Amino acid sequence: MVDLETRSELRQLAILLIVDVAFYFLAIPAGILDPEGMSMDQGLPPSFAAKLVAILAGALMVSRCLQLVFFGRPAAPELIGDSSEAPEITADDDAAPAGVPQRGLLGMLAGLAFAYVLTPVIGFFPAGFVLLVVLLRVLGENRPAFLFLPPVIVSVLVWGLFEQLLSIRLPDGMLFGG
Repeated sequence: MVDLETRSELRQLAILLIVDVAFYFLAIPAGILDPEGMSMDQGLPPSFAAKLVAILAGALMVSRCLQLVFFGRPAAPELIGDSSEAPEITADDDAAPAGVPQRGLLGMLAGLAFAYVLTPVIGFFPAGFVLLVVLLRVLGENRPAFLFLPPVIVSVLVWGLFEQLLSIRLPDGMLFGG
């Protein structure tokens, strides 16, 4: 028997899947016009990215539904030890941070700098590398290997996907001939 939380999540996924299908079959054709007779030799049609996102979102929702139906929800981990070892929970207002969350603000500033300053000047890949390093620092990463290795891997994967596989040129920036 499926529990109440699983049924609730399945209902939410069904609603989102209906919205995704409507987006794919109604919103994309109405909002993004592809040129007549456009073939893959001429590049990707303008609606490609939107259709790809809708397909991937639908696939993720269907896979989650299948996971819930066949495997159920994962059980909550059991607490080990007695209650005297648990940390004290109090209603102190001193523990709550006051003011604007600094990490969120710094992340938004880094994203804006990436989009409006760095990408037009130095290009997508160097700007993306800088953005990822800055975001990792904002999240508190200090180890050099973990600070620089993930941005390199992500940059290579994005380059391979867009530049090589899909033949989509990303901005080079003014400094590098863009």
